Amino acid sequence: MLHSTKRLRQWPARARILTGGRVSPYMRHKSLLYVKVTRAKGRRYCYFRTGRIGENGREILARLPDLDDAGFGAAYASFLAGRTRRDALIAELTVPALIDLYERSPKYLSLSMSTKRAYGFAIAYIRKMLPTAPAGRIEQSDVARLIDARGDTPGAANMVLAVIRTIWKWGRARGHVANDPAANVAPLDIQGEHDPWPVYVLDAALKADEPITRLAVHLLYYTGQRIGDVTTIRWQDIRDNVLHIRQQKTGKRLEIRLHAALSAELARHKRGAGFIIPGSRAGQPIGTLALRQRLQRFAGKLGARIVPHGLRKNAVNALLEAGCTTAETAAITGQTMQLVEHYAKARAQSSLASAAVLKWERNV
Repeated sequence: MLHSTKRLRQWPARARILTGGRVSPYMRHKSLLYVKVTRAKGRRYCYFRTGRIGENGREILARLPDLDDAGFGAAYASFLAGRTRRDALIAELTVPALIDLYERSPKYLSLSMSTKRAYGFAIAYIRKMLPTAPAGRIEQSDVARLIDARGDTPGAANMVLAVIRTIWKWGRARGHVANDPAANVAPLDIQGEHDPWPVYVLDAALKADEPITRLAVHLLYYTGQRIGDVTTIRWQDIRDNVLHIRQQKTGKRLEIRLHAALSAELARHKRGAGFIIPGSRAGQPIGTLALRQRLQRFAGKLGARIVPHGLRKNAVNALLEAGCTTAETAAITGQTMQLVEHYAKARAQSSLASAAVLKWERNV
């Protein structure tokens, strides 16, 4: 039943809309919740702000009939009811529940095992710290506190931030949440996290008395591969002095001819049917965490803080300084040429400066 115009004028615009009252020309869109009105080429366009964010990071708007259209009220009421229901569901969806949905999604299931392992500790930390928090109400300040709490391990803190960005972006695209709690939260500054190893540490590691340390550094440095890929190399992956490997992160298949120094190091170890770097359990490879800690202890005794990934930069620098092209270097490491160029910027300034001075002296 329509109400009289006199009665309608006495009611707030939203109440008239929700009761099915016809919208009159005098109604102003500013009094309507979530309505946006724009003008283009002399025409008026009405949109409903859905509260959802698209993949492009912009708010999703739904087209409404014109304010003077008899169908405006019904369309607006429908959109408003939908958003109200969705907002209520979002408020009830906890952070662990959102994570559960993400971990069952094709997006997550398609990730490589190494990426899932990397996400694992961050997800566990988020679950522990936000066990009952509504996912749709997490704010940037909440995320900043989570990151700052892991300030003693900046690499781990930044992984937590990256995982939050990934999960909430996925959640926004599915309408599970509308907020972006990681927006404008800067990652922690990492001092030397992925820097190349100091030359004296690399030289000492290549000559280490401890066989596992020496072997691991030879494999990491002379293949330019990630620690997760190196730990899973088997003896059978080397045929005719060529290493055949498939990178876990990228899925790329590489064939890398062995460097003479690596061949010499491998010859010092008994060849078998298992993994080149054995673990503590028979038939199992050494764990990436165990190997990382072993190498960090070695470097720590020499007064250096390193991560195994830094040897990838050492390898790139050595290849470039040997005169290899960006494409040749990328063919060994499996990186993009753009990333090789990025790594190249970290080449030792002192080495480049010394080479420049020698060239200068020869031309005097």
